[in-house]
Order: sequence, then C-alpha cells, then structure tokens
Amino acid sequence: MPRKSGSGNPAEHIKLAIASIDVQIKDLTAQREQLAKIIPGIAAASARRRGRPANALAAVRTSNKPKRVVSDATKRKLKAAAKARWARYRGEID
Repeated sequence: MPRKSGSGNPAEHIKLAIASIDVQIKDLTAQREQLAKIIPGIAAASARRRGRPANALAAVRTSNKPKRVVSDATKRKLKAAAKARWARYRGEID
C-alpha cells in the first residue's frame, strides 16, 4: 500500500496508487508463471481464443448466393396483400 505523503495533492496520491497496482500486477504475473510451470497444459488452455472462430464470419460474408430480384409487378402485389392484411387486422374489411 502506498504511504501517506505530506502533501495534500490528489495527483500525487493517484500516482502512488498506480505504482502500487503495478507492483501487485508484477507479483501476480510472476505467481501465475510459477503455477503454469507446475501444470503443463495450463499455458496452452489460457492461450486459446474464446468466442466465435475468426474464419466463421468470413465464410458467412463471402456467400456466393445471388440477391433476390423482385419485379415491380410483384412488389405491387406484395404491397396490396400487406395492405389487405392490415385492413383485416384493423377490422376495416371483413
């Protein structure tokens, strides 16, 4: 833990706290390395990346499937059908 300094400067306190945390990180890293040497498989397990594999997204993005093309007449029919559905839903048409 950092010792109290004579000055009341908050910046000085923050610097001391950061220095203390850095020392703790070094100590914990050293302890982790010692424990990893005891158990041989632990280093390989911790190096593994978690989550979705990197090449999974690339496979999805490079799909060769063409986009669906809809004609203007089909768009008009779909629009009319949607309007009719909403009209039935609202009770405007029985």
